Amino acid sequence: MRLLLLAVAAAPLLPLVACSRRSNADTAPSPSASVTASAAPHVIATDELSSPSAFELVANADGLHLLWANAKQAPGWLQQVDLAQGGSARARRSLPVPARTLGKVTDLSATFVAEGLALGWVEQGMNEARAAATLLVDTRPPALVDLGPAALSAESARGNIAIVAEQARGRALVMWRGLEAPCVEPQSAPCVGFTFQRLGAGTAETTGLPLSVPVACASHSVELAVSPGRFHYGVCTREGAEPVTTMFSIQYAPEYARAEPLLKGCLPLGTVDAAGQPWLVADCHGKRRAVPVPLSDEKVQPEYVDALAISCTPERAELRQGRFVATLREPRADLQPILPANLLPTGARAGWSGKSLIVAYLAGSRLETRAYACRGGTLQPL
Repeated sequence: MRLLLLAVAAAPLLPLVACSRRSNADTAPSPSASVTASAAPHVIATDELSSPSAFELVANADGLHLLWANAKQAPGWLQQVDLAQGGSARARRSLPVPARTLGKVTDLSATFVAEGLALGWVEQGMNEARAAATLLVDTRPPALVDLGPAALSAESARGNIAIVAEQARGRALVMWRGLEAPCVEPQSAPCVGFTFQRLGAGTAETTGLPLSVPVACASHSVELAVSPGRFHYGVCTREGAEPVTTMFSIQYAPEYARAEPLLKGCLPLGTVDAAGQPWLVADCHGKRRAVPVPLSDEKVQPEYVDALAISCTPERAELRQGRFVATLREPRADLQPILPANLLPTGARAGWSGKSLIVAYLAGSRLETRAYACRGGTLQPL
């Protein structure tokens, strides 16, 4: 299989926000036993959501924030709750977005960009879908940006649109799965196009050129990540019955690009940063594996990550198995690919608030959270 790589030269640099230094009180974490007890749920909202994938957990320096799109299409359909360390709601507000017109919101994705909040999603009607986005900055009236046609997918599917922060320029980069596109080589099935755009306040502009692949995966077809001096993006396709994720890594100084098929036969779950390097995490026939996205010519070596050791101090937590080590200190979201299954209901989002692990999920018609914090050197339910 060949992929059409047209966006390397024009891909933007997305800087990674550096972690703060350890405090003098930060001691080595002690190992904890697996977390088996469930934390008490906090009911955050009883609104009818637009779809099962119409909620997102996002982090900034203030902590974790839960966003969701309710079933209404009138102004105020997008809601935000600031979460306390224990997972309860501290403050709720309606975000000032205009009415939407097409259909259900699916695959909601979000990131903070400097002082703004960038959001991307797919709106699905009966026979069409379109990617949409907005950037909320200060008190400026926001606008919904119609990014273009998108693929119809199951309402619970995630990972067919992704958004990351381009901090240096105060805007975001969004990538989504589109419609049929010309193939590089003749194929028995139509190829699928993927598009990049830069998102500003009320505007979007195409960056680079589109990507065309055969037989895209039904979910998690898009991967986006950043590391110092590099930008990484990937697509999941099927070779016969087997999925494979091809990750593209672009280095800017000196210029270097690498494309690498990773974890063939495994369904991707997302990327997780560990020590400044993105790792692709996937479900491999019931076993979870992770592989560092190669930065240059190093050999690719996957690790099993389905039995992570969780250890912690009051200042941080650590997830470790083999060479994979993720240290949780400052608030961060998008931890769901790597968390043990007993902490993660189907379709859940997860993040670290700075002091606790918070999991957000849909329980029937209720949007709920559960929280876990370090007590006595172990991660315990709150």
